[in-house]
Amino acid sequence: MAARRAATCTPPVLNSAVDLWSSSSDLRLAATSEYDVTDDEAKAVLADEARRVATVWRALDLDGDDMLSAAEIDGAAGALLALNTNGDGQLTIDEIGGPFRWPGGERRSAIVRILDLDADGVITADDIADAPNRLRRLDRLSRGHLLSTDDRPAWNPILAQAHSGPAETLVHFDILRGYEDEPNGPVLPGADLRQDDGYLLIYEHCNAGDVQVGKDLFLQAADGERVHHWPHLNHASETVSPHLRDDGLLVRTSCPDLWLEVLCFPVGAHGIITMEEPDGTVVWEYRLFEPGQRVMHHDFEPMPNGNILVTVYSGKTFDEAVEFGWQRQAQDVLMRPPDLQRWWTETILELEPNLETGETRVVWEWHSADHLVQDVDPELPNFGELGPGCRKIDINYSQYPNYRFNMGQIMHVNTVSYDAARDQIMLSSAMHGELWVIDHSISSEEARGPKGDLLYRWGNTSSHKGGSDSDKILDWQHDIHWIPDNVPHTGDVLIFNNGSRRPDDDSPNPSPPRLSFMNDAYSEILEVKLPVDADGNWEWDLDDPLNGAKIVWDYNADGGKGWFSPFMSGARRRPNGNTVTALGYNKQIREVTPEGETVLDFKPGGPGRTFRVVPIAADHPGLKRVLGS
Repeated sequence: MAARRAATCTPPVLNSAVDLWSSSSDLRLAATSEYDVTDDEAKAVLADEARRVATVWRALDLDGDDMLSAAEIDGAAGALLALNTNGDGQLTIDEIGGPFRWPGGERRSAIVRILDLDADGVITADDIADAPNRLRRLDRLSRGHLLSTDDRPAWNPILAQAHSGPAETLVHFDILRGYEDEPNGPVLPGADLRQDDGYLLIYEHCNAGDVQVGKDLFLQAADGERVHHWPHLNHASETVSPHLRDDGLLVRTSCPDLWLEVLCFPVGAHGIITMEEPDGTVVWEYRLFEPGQRVMHHDFEPMPNGNILVTVYSGKTFDEAVEFGWQRQAQDVLMRPPDLQRWWTETILELEPNLETGETRVVWEWHSADHLVQDVDPELPNFGELGPGCRKIDINYSQYPNYRFNMGQIMHVNTVSYDAARDQIMLSSAMHGELWVIDHSISSEEARGPKGDLLYRWGNTSSHKGGSDSDKILDWQHDIHWIPDNVPHTGDVLIFNNGSRRPDDDSPNPSPPRLSFMNDAYSEILEVKLPVDADGNWEWDLDDPLNGAKIVWDYNADGGKGWFSPFMSGARRRPNGNTVTALGYNKQIREVTPEGETVLDFKPGGPGRTFRVVPIAADHPGLKRVLGS
């Protein structure tokens, strides 16, 4: 059975790649041949942009040896002032190589990012005076000098496979790195009476590496008015998200500091979760940020009892991973400097906050490392049988060439969701292309044994050799969650299926693997009815590629709406039955009816991204505390 259908829509035809951001909010490209840009032209544009980005580096590298010595670092302030052509003692974008093709283009230089910490496009006199100290922060290996790759990382040969050539690279960058200055879109808030009358909770954050900086967290009314802002707290790294409790307290994640702090972790790490009053007063905080060892990442899930489930990366050395039965992959040397190369599995923790003392207890935990299987070496641990009924996780399924931006991981769990009625937890593994259900009713000790194995799995039978690649449903999916009972639904689960690794022919991975807007890439929303009864008993259908599940509703499953996000993103059901979505890479928010009609389609404007948008019902009890009425 071929599980998915190929897209059939025709992409918009533009005169040049420059026109992309003024043409439409629906950006999905079939081929670079649709654009009037050749590989040679694109190569020239990219080379010129790279030259401009290196302006500050060249000013600091006085002897031109492609290295900043200790002496050059010490003298950085004076060298920077040589760029100050108007003599005002500070540097603006036009003095450091601009204007740039993409907003924030100067921040592709790590030196610019560390100097312009507030990302306002101005390196002030104070920034310049402090330049030696800030440059030393980039020397993460304590070598006493900086290489050009510390400023602008060398192009990774594995990452280079993401695009077929310069033209495709240019078009991809035009889409990925642009944004609207102000709220804009074809269907603005309040323009269609079919929009839900509730609110949207929007948390803007940085992209990976802080090239674009977002930090605003606000509540937006149905008419588009931003009726409440929470003060900026810590650092809003990529994948941070918010939740509004019934008592009006805000729960959100954040990061201790700049992108430099999370470089030793896989993508999505943050490390801090807080509860705050509407004025930003922190009433509880928990930190788990242990470089090379453990860090909270991606998602969290508040529970009815007041506890919180969090996802945690757990790190091991590659040698330790081999002892688990992992087959070491040659590409691991391309990931990071040797002292930062780690192998990451997933842990789920249940936190019990004490709002009176500010303390936190870990009251339950589940470790994916306790539920691994491998079938390649009977002499190694975790040897076992894979197949349709396998309830463990294949330690060797994820191959780095297929996941260039996620090396070091083997699962990439990006969502955690809790079903209180059944006392079960659902996880989304993007790398395995599956949802996993585990039992929360058991103790932490029981969770380390067979009772902690998967109760159910769905989305990709090939991940455990239970079916063919053509049966794969999910492709780098996000925001898998149980649909709450207070909104209309016929299925159990809603899924944002990114489709970023879905090729034209529905084979498991593109060849070469790509993460691109080309080749009819499209995302979809799936509402799925799962084979589980009210008591939480699961019925596996080993002869069915869908394992007994049924897709009862979808949006854009034919790829016909020109709608795609290669990463992050989410979809949530609203009280009126509509579904609201957010494309993570450009913050495009769209609300659709059960019939698939678009009633809201806009971007909030400004830089940064968003992990997901959170709908807040008009009668949400927490609004009284937030809005004061």
